[in-house]
Amino acid sequence: MTDKNFDESHKKVFKNFSNGIIHNLILWIISKESIHGYGIMKRLEDFFNFENSKCEINITSSKVYPILSKMEERGFIVGEWKVNENNKRVKYYSITHEGDEFLNFIKIHMNEVLSNSSWLAFFKEMTGKEINDEKRN
Repeated sequence: MTDKNFDESHKKVFKNFSNGIIHNLILWIISKESIHGYGIMKRLEDFFNFENSKCEINITSSKVYPILSKMEERGFIVGEWKVNENNKRVKYYSITHEGDEFLNFIKIHMNEVLSNSSWLAFFKEMTGKEINDEKRN
């Protein structure tokens, strides 16, 4: 396999991984505060800003706003138009009771994953770090 092929396949795998988790991250971000779409994009950039990484993930409005729309349709979040500090009309998102319940389901599932010795071995091998109960709670 050439370096070029490896780089492209590496990017594709990382993109699939990150796209799968972005929905959960967005819901978690909204659970912390009422926030507008641009604010969500900036927070997501913090998650995917890796120094010296060949797997850059671009957080764009064309990726985030369709997810927000689907979450609203499912009743996980609600959007409310407000006027911001720059006197612009902006939609702020808040989590609903259904969204809180779903986020709790994700937390339970993640704890089950982190209690499974096979997953712990995988994470240790992939990161070189132990995951212990002290860090999870």
